[in-house]
Amino acid sequence: MTYLAPRQGLFAIIILISFFIQTTLLLISTNQQLDELKMQTGERMLVQLIDEVKLPLLSKDKVSLSVLTGRYTSENTVASLTVKDIDDQVLVQTGQAQLLDGKSISRQVIMGDTVIGTVNMTLRDTGNGEIIASQWIFILGSFITHLLIWLLYGYVARPTREQLAALSRDVQDYLITQNQGTGRVGMQRQYSEPSAETHSGDGLSIHKALGNYIKTQQEGIDDGDQEAESSAHSVLDTTDDSQRDILTKIDDNAADNTEAEAEDTAKSDKKATATEAKPQSLAANRPIEVATVKIRFYDPNSLLSALAFEKSEPYFALCTQLLQRTIDEVLKQPILFGIKLNNKPVFDENGATVEFLATTSHSKAGLAAIMLAKAYVMLNEVTYIKHRELQRFALQVVAGVSDQATSEKMAQLLVNNAKAGDILALLPVDGIKQLRGYIQLNSLKNPTTVYERDCASLEGVSDSMMQRLIEVRDAVLLSALN
Repeated sequence: MTYLAPRQGLFAIIILISFFIQTTLLLISTNQQLDELKMQTGERMLVQLIDEVKLPLLSKDKVSLSVLTGRYTSENTVASLTVKDIDDQVLVQTGQAQLLDGKSISRQVIMGDTVIGTVNMTLRDTGNGEIIASQWIFILGSFITHLLIWLLYGYVARPTREQLAALSRDVQDYLITQNQGTGRVGMQRQYSEPSAETHSGDGLSIHKALGNYIKTQQEGIDDGDQEAESSAHSVLDTTDDSQRDILTKIDDNAADNTEAEAEDTAKSDKKATATEAKPQSLAANRPIEVATVKIRFYDPNSLLSALAFEKSEPYFALCTQLLQRTIDEVLKQPILFGIKLNNKPVFDENGATVEFLATTSHSKAGLAAIMLAKAYVMLNEVTYIKHRELQRFALQVVAGVSDQATSEKMAQLLVNNAKAGDILALLPVDGIKQLRGYIQLNSLKNPTTVYERDCASLEGVSDSMMQRLIEVRDAVLLSALN
């Protein structure tokens, strides 16, 4: 495919302006040269005419004066001639001075020492049309020259394949950056000020921990990777503003008062009643002993498939290390007593799957799963931003929480309905009850299947849950210092 040169239309306008300026300057300079030539010719003709009209003017012979002046007005340069006597009365006027404008030359007719009259000559102005008619070859040549310059620019300035490839990469980076910024504004109003007051003192240490963490993990995977080392050192320069960006990843719809929690309770009770009336519903009132968290890379441009093996494996290993540390910190929360890890999650091109097992009847496996999903999305966003700043490969993630019965369906929902940073939940009534008072869920818009109808997305968290998530995030980042 052939691409036009950049801003070729604008360059065409510049070429036209250049052509018109050149033509205008040609008309002005030619007109000035012709005026000087006419003045010199007029002066000579007027001196010659004065010598010829002395005797007819002295005798006031109008016929002779008309014949003499008529020879001069036949010239293209002379518009009119006027001969006056000593009393300033017009004896002869020839030409079309009343119709044509031009420069006038006036001389007295002197015989001996006596002035016997006056001769006035008006020179014709040269029109632009006459100049163009006489200079049409030059003007046409100038136009063709400008046209060739424009065509030559269109050929020479076309983007090369290397430039097109670089432009394509820039566009992909821009699209990824735009997707990454979605949903960041909502929570900033609610949490930016408290977060600044609470965490401004340890912001530097957190980012230092993140730098050490990336450095430690990358060195453990590939000691020869110099880029990882530079990434770790560069993280140390991050300011407190980036710390606020971390806190704003939690959405703005948190249940922040008792009235909102009561409304959520009523909605959940209504949903439980409706699902009990339909035994075949996916959200049936069955116990949840094992909760599953599916984490997938958000890769709309299929960048992961184009990544070399020697780059993808260290990246998967880094994601696995980050996930394992997040799991360890989440399970330390007192609210998740009786929950243990049921598998050993490892990242690959399809993401990772985490299973939480409830060992007691009061253990909240569903809550543990949703906390891990949100905490890992927050931490991955931090590492994603730093990797992009350092021009290293990184991807955002989406997460889905379900029980074992709907685990495979959740994988399909993540592919079809989730965008960067989204967290979906497909839990039975028992799992939804575990989230009451902590998490706010909203149904998916315009569902087209039964699974999409029963699925919900995480829209907000309570203040207490937000503090727990911050503790988990900070503990993971600071664990590199221990």
